[in-house]
This record gives sequence, structure tokens and C-alpha cells, in this order.
Amino acid sequence: MLDKRYQVFITTSGKEMQPERVVISQTLIGIGFFSWGLEQRTPLSTAFARRQIDDCDYVLLLLGSQYGEQSVSGVSYLQLEYIYAVTKQKPVIVFMHESPDTRDPELQESKQALKDKFHEFRNQLQKEVEQVVTYRTLRDLELAVRSYMPQMLERYPVLGWVRPQSIQSLQDEIDRLKSKLKKVEMSQGKVDDDPFLSLPKVTLNDTLSFEYKMHAYQDGNFKELSAIREMSWADIFQVLSSEFVQALPEEYFSRVLNQYLNKTGLVDAQTQMPRAHAVSRAQINIRSLHIIKQQMRQNDWIVPVGRDERQRMLWQVTEKSLKHLKDLKLLDKQITAF
Repeated sequence: MLDKRYQVFITTSGKEMQPERVVISQTLIGIGFFSWGLEQRTPLSTAFARRQIDDCDYVLLLLGSQYGEQSVSGVSYLQLEYIYAVTKQKPVIVFMHESPDTRDPELQESKQALKDKFHEFRNQLQKEVEQVVTYRTLRDLELAVRSYMPQMLERYPVLGWVRPQSIQSLQDEIDRLKSKLKKVEMSQGKVDDDPFLSLPKVTLNDTLSFEYKMHAYQDGNFKELSAIREMSWADIFQVLSSEFVQALPEEYFSRVLNQYLNKTGLVDAQTQMPRAHAVSRAQINIRSLHIIKQQMRQNDWIVPVGRDERQRMLWQVTEKSLKHLKDLKLLDKQITAF
């Protein structure tokens, strides 16, 4: 059996969660995980935290009864790390105190504005994250981690980390599976259908309606909005294909689409906030993102072409899609000239 470990980035509100952090870190080590995370945050540490999130397998968010130290934008580092993890499509699990208002007064926020932000963020997590686990005592927390983290491995399987001395065992396992697969193919007479082919194909003239979230700014404040965007597959194809001319990691699907929505989302925001003057932090719905990726592959527009040095899957446009892209650009020029 391979000696595999998994990296978990732990994000908390701050020092008041130190006892819980210690319990989680010790428990994770005992069940095959390594823990990362920053206990003290500053604007200078943000880039380092993001690199840790990039390299981790899972993100564990620990929420007690405080919103946490705030960045210069007024958003806590805890919430910023959560937002970044979501944009990177990292599997997130939340452990939150069952009754935060019953914790000791010194563990509570002293200002009402911060209390409001805390409860708003807590409600947001309960709505957005599939894996939310509550606890009351440190013992509850330990048992919850032991129970739910192995479930994360089953629900969101990842590559993990294999010790160098296990590489030969890994190669032996690969060879064994290849041999087994070949026998199955010979007995069945064909290879199993590609799961991507189970979706009905779309054409460039078809449209897709999808939900996305964004921060809209008005009168010096921002509000998170949900909006519906309808785009033709030709437009979606053009947005993605223009970037995937070079081989890029899979996470760039969401990055490219979110950047596009940041540039074009103000019109959608103004239907709800007429005086909105800017939008940011656009985030496409995860299910819609999966549909887009599947259709791109199914139509042979963008396909996987290998992995980079960090074992991330790389995607790139095909010759077929390059021809489509040239045709679309030529059509745009003709329409503009007309």
C-alpha cells in the first residue's frame, strides 16, 4: 500500500482559536494529513497564504465567534482566504462552533459592526459550503475531524503526496492496473464510454444561462449580488479559446471566465443596484463551470494535453477550435464593417 499524505490548509479568525487549531493539527497528523496555515496575518503574508492554498489538497476553515483581523479592505483575512480557496476550486470543509454566542465574552467581538460581519459570513458559509460541521467542545471537534476528513478523501479524491521510496510501488501499481484494464477491454470488446460524452452536444448558436456572484460597489460600500447571465456558446468559446491558445492548468477555466464577468458584470449589477459604479470578485457557479468544461471537451474545442511539473492537468485549444476562432473573428469584422 502506498504511503500517501494529504496537505490541509487551516484558516481561522486568529489567536483566540489557538486551542482548536492545536487539536485539529494533532488530529490531522494522526490520520494521514499535514497541516499548513498562518496564525498571524498581515498584508505582506497574503501572497504566502495564497501559495500555500495553491499547493494544498484541502482547505479547512475553523470558525469560532469572531470575524477575525481585517485587511485594509475591511474584509477579514479569514474570509479572503476562503474566497481565494473557492476561486481555486479547492475542496473546503468548515468546522464552526455550534453556539458562538455562548462562548466566553473575551472570545466575542466587542464591536457590533464586527458581530454583524461575523454572523453574515457564518450564514454565507452555511449556504455555500457543502461540508459544514458544528462542534461544542474540543473533544467534539477532535471526533468530528476524525470522522469527516476521511469522508473528504472519498468525496473529493486528490493526488496527495507520495514518499520518494514509494515511487517504485506506485509504478508497480500502475502496471498492474494497466494489465487489468487491458483484460477488461478484451473481455468487453470495447472501452467504456467517456463520461464526458453523456451530455447532449451543443452548437455555437445555442445559449447557456448560468448564475454567478459578484461584489457590487455603490456609495462607498459593497454588496454581494447573485446574477443570471445568458451567453451563446460562441461567446463562451471565444472568451476561453483566446486564452487557451497556450496550455494552461484547469483552474484557468474559472479564472478566465471570472475575469470576463468582472469586466462585463456592471450591467447585471445595475439592474439590482442602479447606482453601482464597479464590480469585482465575480465567481461563476461551480455546476455551470463543470458544464462548460465538459462541453468544451466533448466538442473537441479544448482538450487536456498533459500535466505540468506540479502534476496539474493542462488544457489547450485544438486545431479545430483555432479554425472556429478565426472564423468568429472574421465574422465580427464583417459585421462591424457592415
